[in-house]
Amino acid sequence: MEFNEYQNKAKLTLQKYNADETANIVIPYLGIIGEAGSVISELKKKLRDGDSYVNFENKLKEELGDVLWYLAVIASENNIDLNEIAKENINKISDRFSEKDETDFTNYDKGFDETESLPQEFEIEFISFKEGGRQLVKIINKDSGETIGDPLTDNNYEDDGYRFHDIFHFGYLANLGWSPVIRKLIKRKRKSNIEIDTNEDGARAQIIEELISLLIYSESKDNKLLKYSNNIDTGLLKLVKRLVKDLEIKDCTARQWEVTILNSYRVFNTLIENNGGRVLVSKKNRTLTYLGKK
Repeated sequence: MEFNEYQNKAKLTLQKYNADETANIVIPYLGIIGEAGSVISELKKKLRDGDSYVNFENKLKEELGDVLWYLAVIASENNIDLNEIAKENINKISDRFSEKDETDFTNYDKGFDETESLPQEFEIEFISFKEGGRQLVKIINKDSGETIGDPLTDNNYEDDGYRFHDIFHFGYLANLGWSPVIRKLIKRKRKSNIEIDTNEDGARAQIIEELISLLIYSESKDNKLLKYSNNIDTGLLKLVKRLVKDLEIKDCTARQWEVTILNSYRVFNTLIENNGGRVLVSKKNRTLTYLGKK
């Protein structure tokens, strides 16, 4: 049976109770809570009685069916198609947890000259130094010897290592093939296409990227800067995806963002522990690798 067929048949069995209209609207919501409790009750019996509870499968099927009925009724009362709910849900779950798409990336530089493309691979070095009593960091491109951007401090009352945060942008470059911030710093903006240069490589996109980095950092401070984490909060990944919904990176999955963030933070924490060091940024291999100090 298809979801739409089930939903139409479930709608025919909807009851109206001796209550006001508001109560009739609320009752299915209360019903789904009650049936979810019945599902848990079946689990309790199974845990308590073990293999002697021979009717577990049939009873669980029945309780899950009741949950489905309430879902269909609530959807119908709100003019929502149950088939669409299922389709959108599986797309969301696949976006978040699918393993097979981690290396399926868009080449945002396709059709652009090398001078307007992010490098395939290069080595950088984070060098720490003191100036005016402040801890600073500068980044050197080891291939060209040039300094990338201005020296950074934590811009904070306490030493929290945020001066190394540019590694996040290099992580986006390596793992996702995307970083408006790094494009500007290394002069690789796609100026031959004015719309791309303005909308994808311009100030607004750069601000969004910086906002993502600060947002994740602020959240990660409660989790020891993700030093011992193997996953990122789903709500945070949803927010990141909302922030980039109008940019070329919008099709990147939540899973790809998660892998990128975790990889970047591994290197970030290593940079803090060693107060700097060399990093290989490899877009071609989708990796960000700490190489050690000199």
